[in-house]
Amino acid sequence: MPVAGTTALDVVDQLALPRGARLLVNGIGGGVGLALAQLARAGGLEVVGTAGGAKRDVVAGTGATFVDHRTPGVVDRLRGFAPDGFDGVVDLVGGASLRAVAPLAAAPRAVVSVGDPTVGEVGGVGVARRTDRRTLERVAALMVQGVLDPHVTAVYPFEQAARALARVEDGHATGKTVLDLSARGQ
Repeated sequence: MPVAGTTALDVVDQLALPRGARLLVNGIGGGVGLALAQLARAGGLEVVGTAGGAKRDVVAGTGATFVDHRTPGVVDRLRGFAPDGFDGVVDLVGGASLRAVAPLAAAPRAVVSVGDPTVGEVGGVGVARRTDRRTLERVAALMVQGVLDPHVTAVYPFEQAARALARVEDGHATGKTVLDLSARGQ
């Protein structure tokens, strides 16, 4: 959560959308996307997110509307949720996917990319990161309050760290993978 949670909090703060605003999260199924969905929903936003079908349940569990990015006509389906444009579009995928969803924003500056430095080419901006103690404390408090759930979906003993890392690196893990250090050296 020090990375995913603070990144999501930075995006929410940067967009500063009012309650009832519509937010599209492109690539909602990862750590940042799930944290972003939780924070946005807690702030009263309507959230629509794209991800692969295997992540449907975890995305729906945040209260966000799930849209499978692999289905034909996905951009037209997304447009149906906000015919006048989304109040905010957050891209967590980049590349061609960013370029496909950017026009769905009501205004180009409402597009925020977490990882694609070419977002300016579509009129959007990168996320302004704050990696300070205050932001970490805010994320910790949100976890304690139950607003942010890290979605731990796999726990590995330390001896299986390589296997856990492989699970994370394949890019298709849902939720957080944790190494359990409690039994180490016993």
